[in-house]
Amino acid sequence: MKFTLPSKRLVEIAQIIESITSTPSYVIYGITSGGLVLYGSTESGVLDLYVVNPSSGLKAKVAKSIHLYAKSHPASDYVVFTRDVSRGFELCRIYAVNIRSGELIDVSSSLPPQRVTGLAFSGEYIAWSGASGEDAGVYLARVKGEPELLVKTKGREFVSDTNGKLVVGYGFLRGDPFSTELFILDTTTGEFKVYTPREGSVSITPRIRENTILFASDYEDLNKQRLYLLNLETGEIRSAVPEGSDLYEFEPVEYVDYGWSINGVFWAIAKKQGRSHVFVENKFVGLEFGFISSATLHGEYVYVVHSSLKTPPRVIAINSKSRDVRVIISERLSEDIIQRFGNVKFTETISPDGVTVPIFILESKLAGKPGPVVVHPHGGPWSEVADSWSPIIATLVALGYHVVAPNFRGSTGYGEKYRRMSIGDPGGRDMEDVVAAAKWAIESGLAESGRVAIVGYSYGGYTVLMQLTKNPDLWRCGVAGAPVADWEEMYELADAYFKRFEEVLFAGRRELFKERSPINYVENIKTPLCIIQPQNDSRTPLKPVLRFVEKLVEYNKIFELHVVPDIGHTISLDRRALAKFLFYTALFLEKYIGLE
Repeated sequence: MKFTLPSKRLVEIAQIIESITSTPSYVIYGITSGGLVLYGSTESGVLDLYVVNPSSGLKAKVAKSIHLYAKSHPASDYVVFTRDVSRGFELCRIYAVNIRSGELIDVSSSLPPQRVTGLAFSGEYIAWSGASGEDAGVYLARVKGEPELLVKTKGREFVSDTNGKLVVGYGFLRGDPFSTELFILDTTTGEFKVYTPREGSVSITPRIRENTILFASDYEDLNKQRLYLLNLETGEIRSAVPEGSDLYEFEPVEYVDYGWSINGVFWAIAKKQGRSHVFVENKFVGLEFGFISSATLHGEYVYVVHSSLKTPPRVIAINSKSRDVRVIISERLSEDIIQRFGNVKFTETISPDGVTVPIFILESKLAGKPGPVVVHPHGGPWSEVADSWSPIIATLVALGYHVVAPNFRGSTGYGEKYRRMSIGDPGGRDMEDVVAAAKWAIESGLAESGRVAIVGYSYGGYTVLMQLTKNPDLWRCGVAGAPVADWEEMYELADAYFKRFEEVLFAGRRELFKERSPINYVENIKTPLCIIQPQNDSRTPLKPVLRFVEKLVEYNKIFELHVVPDIGHTISLDRRALAKFLFYTALFLEKYIGLE
């Protein structure tokens, strides 16, 4: 039977996607000279770099089309950033731009483009971790100097700070996939120290101030990440959060970010159960709901990016003394879109082996109960769905689907013990958690039996392929964006960084690559599948996906394939790419679960 979508519905879909994708995302990177706030925004369609005067609200664009990283320093007119120069393959150069004169410097011009995994700026020195092909290392350069390779690494290391004399970061430095250690690199002697408060623990994201390092670790409690101060002269380690303080009493599971202001005032974004708050000098500042995803502190004001599942991102100034809140930058959704969003709920279900699986739900006011449900597994797998803005979830709900988003084992935000459950077992019991979420949706009366679809991107796309090949009777249809189709071939095609990613994720169990690859189970698929794949994806490359499609043809399966040209994996940085993904997804779902 031929499927024909009414023109009115087609226009409605296009308008919903345009409204949601044109709502910018924001990220705060720091403070520049003169107290300007450095931030990134996708308001032009791609991620550009801006400064804003928080008092007047006047802003200026300082760099176009950046990629993931940018840093500033309150004592410098320069800001540094990465830019993809490979049409989406995530091979970047490091640039510095003077926010006063506009002077642009290619700091890494003498090096081949790299996958940058961490960036730091002292105001004079730039440090970064990067990988290119089989090579990886930690680099240092002055703003107008030649970059120097300080040390070769294995590819899964992350620079987080520098003061010029020291470069600090973290990584899988002991060869244990279940632990990460800090590194302290002396740029004058070349000494590379590895530090851990306890062997086998996870310690991350060190920040430097004078002779002290601030870092997060689980070494005292696998279920709670805590902040510590390490004295570099004495080796003494102590808690950064005093008992009885607001931050201590909040009992966060993890930290989104933390650091010191130029004057040495401590701040932190702490989270648990998918929501986060900001604290200054261990005192609660705000906000009461939603999620703070990035922040910086200058004087009495903390500047944050805040959102929720129902409210798009905005840049807010909060007075840390009075807690007065002032919106600096925001764009409101149309009232029509807002009225489509129903209740946000947080619940839990139990996986077959007894593990508790947290779930976020955003209901659609357009759907009845029971009604059509989309299960949305996140990417990563070391990530989470929180009470924060997601264009994918927002679009699905606005189109008329309830969305159920499980934080399956391996997700962040619920303690290190929960996160490491996926290590050595990707595509295993985490897939059972997703099934448990779908069954919960049916048993709770939210989902209509037979009208449950699954939509995911990256590891979420991999989850879609695994679900349709391993649990084919559960799903009405599935949309897989940028999926892993074959772990073996992906490993062969990967650079040093992603080879190390697979080694860590599988805990060295390469014999599982074949067993956990959906390409080997294509014949099991029973329901329609839509694959949306970036052409220049260096994380989940196109080649294995095309071989997967060949098998779909061989077994005469119902499928669609959309290869989006000239884009890479991170479609969230490109409005056009995101809109294409959402449009293909919307039309596919409309065909298979949207019309009854």
